[in-house]
Amino acid sequence: MLNKIKKKIHIFHNIYLKNKHFIKKKSYSMDGEDIFIVEYFRKKKNGFYIDVGCYHPIHRNNTYLLHKNGWSGINIDIHQFSIDLFNFLRPNDINLNYAVSDQNGMVEMFYQKKLSQLSTIDEQQAQMSFQGNIKKSKIKSLSLDAILEKTNLTETKIDLLDIDVEGADLRVLKGFTIEKFKPELICVEIHKKDIKNSEIYKYLSNFSYELVWSGVFSHIFKSKS
Repeated sequence: MLNKIKKKIHIFHNIYLKNKHFIKKKSYSMDGEDIFIVEYFRKKKNGFYIDVGCYHPIHRNNTYLLHKNGWSGINIDIHQFSIDLFNFLRPNDINLNYAVSDQNGMVEMFYQKKLSQLSTIDEQQAQMSFQGNIKKSKIKSLSLDAILEKTNLTETKIDLLDIDVEGADLRVLKGFTIEKFKPELICVEIHKKDIKNSEIYKYLSNFSYELVWSGVFSHIFKSKS
């Protein structure tokens, strides 16, 4: 009972106090990604998103404005506490505690805190991004294809695919049958300065996606078909 109370207090603090849920904001994204996305889908109600590396339901989140507009979807993160926050604030979404990659099985995750945007399954990215000790643990990894099959959503129209998994973004894309699901928009992180020479840009271009918006790290691609 005491642990449940502590958990509820921790959730309440992270949503209502630390991130001021009661205060309405124009944007909840890091660089205004959500403003572009909401404007793009301004005529669409009850859309569907998949947020891979969802982190927090409000803070630096690209789908919260869509959620407020009646959208729903799948939120996935390698931290259980992130999923606890989503279960509290978005109970009608599907919220899953997995790593997402191009393989199914157990993988190693690298982190420093139990709630962090920097956590990753890419060791090289962890070495570059983390300061101080790096913690490791095992977590189950599923491809997006496997997750959609597991949730019985293989026939669902995906309007937005949002990916932020700190260096493992291309692996997420390779575990997803783009030609079948064809999300209208894909928002993904690219850390390379020469965007058009990055593996992700080339990969999405091969599936007829064009770059339509760029922030510091996040870039939004639109399906041409």
